[in-house]
Amino acid sequence: MPPGPEVQLAVVRRIALLGGESSGKTTLARALAGHLGTVWVPEYGRQLWEERRQTLAVDELLHVARTQMAWENDHATRAKGWLVCDTTPLTTLQYCLHDHGQAPAELHALAQRRYDLTVLCLPDFDFVQDGCRRDDAYRAQQHAWTLARLSEHGVAPLQVRGDVQTRLAQVLAQLPRHSGRNFCADTPA
Repeated sequence: MPPGPEVQLAVVRRIALLGGESSGKTTLARALAGHLGTVWVPEYGRQLWEERRQTLAVDELLHVARTQMAWENDHATRAKGWLVCDTTPLTTLQYCLHDHGQAPAELHALAQRRYDLTVLCLPDFDFVQDGCRRDDAYRAQQHAWTLARLSEHGVAPLQVRGDVQTRLAQVLAQLPRHSGRNFCADTPA
């Protein structure tokens, strides 16, 4: 008999993919989940933004972070060992602070959620404008901000570069080293 949802939530290991706009997170999420034979969690904030096509208010961004975490828990019940997360509440916090100059305490707290492996996608290829993104300068700001916040939280992310196959190989090379929660790229094997 398969484990119940509570047990499944406790045993699934989570990979967080972070990075600026047009840094390849979604492409890597799909490839990684496919290779691992598991599921990936899409980015709820982007979906909501595409529906509304306007800057999201502070309360909407808090809703985004809460929903993203609920989606993680929902997808974790179907995950096979690993759950690939196409973003985290840290990204939502960045948008809130950038667009509104402040964020609720709850959003700051949600943004500190720990993952078993945190991957930061470098902005090392041409920016692709899809009608939903800002620009390459903003992507660079997002990258720098995310790296600084992760450092403040004591998280040393695995920074990946190159095409999707190269990035996939970089992440997969780290997974065998994983032996417990709060894994960072520099954690000894």
